Amino acid sequence: MERSVILLKSPRGRDEIRTRAHTLSPLERRLLILADGRRSVTELAFVLDRNDDDPELRDALQRLIDERYLHIRDEYDERRNTTAGHSYRRSA
Repeated sequence: MERSVILLKSPRGRDEIRTRAHTLSPLERRLLILADGRRSVTELAFVLDRNDDDPELRDALQRLIDERYLHIRDEYDERRNTTAGHSYRRSA
């Protein structure tokens, strides 16, 4: 995983924060909470006072992605976020 990728919570991730239904490690839970769709892997590592190539950090992020708690932000997410506040009306 590239250090510059931006991670975003999935619906499952948001549900996990609310319910604590699954067994996440303390590191995984912190990462899930911090992944806001704006921070890169490097920035998440910095907030947690870790190096972005720390194997434990990388394993935790990969597990969260593999188990669909997080996903890598892509162009679709960008388009959806920029149009979310707009309303479109047809002219009469």
